[in-house]
Amino acid sequence: MDVKGFSCSLDEFNRFKLGDERAFYKIFEYYKPILFQRISRLCPSQVDAEEILQEIFIQLFLKRQDIPDVEAIYPFLYIVAKRMAISAFRKEAVRQRFELTQYSQCDETHDHLGKQIEDKDLIVFLNAVVDQLPKQQQVIFRMNKIDELSYSEISDQIGISKNTVRNHLVAAYHFVRLRLENILFLIFFIKNIF
Repeated sequence: MDVKGFSCSLDEFNRFKLGDERAFYKIFEYYKPILFQRISRLCPSQVDAEEILQEIFIQLFLKRQDIPDVEAIYPFLYIVAKRMAISAFRKEAVRQRFELTQYSQCDETHDHLGKQIEDKDLIVFLNAVVDQLPKQQQVIFRMNKIDELSYSEISDQIGISKNTVRNHLVAAYHFVRLRLENILFLIFFIKNIF
């Protein structure tokens, strides 16, 4: 279709400017396929392209008084179509970025929550293993790992030698490490099967 090939008499153009529906429909029918083809390049969705097309012709009808002559119709339509298509393209890009951001934040939140749950599970397992230690080793282990007391501080508080503290901690570490290794192996095995 030739854009400049649109023929409209001065009488039809004046009726269009006055709001005549038949004159407007003639312009609509002529330029609709031309504009739709151009808009479709920027809008992947045919529905979006059709909505933009409708809005372009609404703008043409609303601004018809500002169009000086028949040759100015297509430049007006072209500029409005270009602006609206670019605007729709930008909105879609922003929407996609927003969805991607939401998805990645959801992923990060899920990962963080999963890590917190795993950490809590490990703490529960660790406490269960420590509870299996002899009473003296439990106390010394917790003082060293939870309260972060040194051998000499533990020795002073409990009233035993630093070497005894060290011996209790070595035995406790060995016991705890073996139990946790078994539990972690079991968890790894279950996760990989299911």
